[in-house]
Amino acid sequence: MTRELTELERETLRKLAEKALKELEEAYLRIPDTDNGKAYLFRGKERVRLMLDILKEG
Repeated sequence: MTRELTELERETLRKLAEKALKELEEAYLRIPDTDNGKAYLFRGKERVRLMLDILKEG
């Protein structure tokens, strides 16, 4: 059972995703290049970016 998001829900998700992306980008810049965590942050950042793209299209 799937339902459409209301405009308020969509806007809330968009704002949360934008904030998460900003925080991930800041953390990515702070982690040393030798840290394996940088790869995890990069993948997380790309997932959030994809979610934002989908929300903006819808």
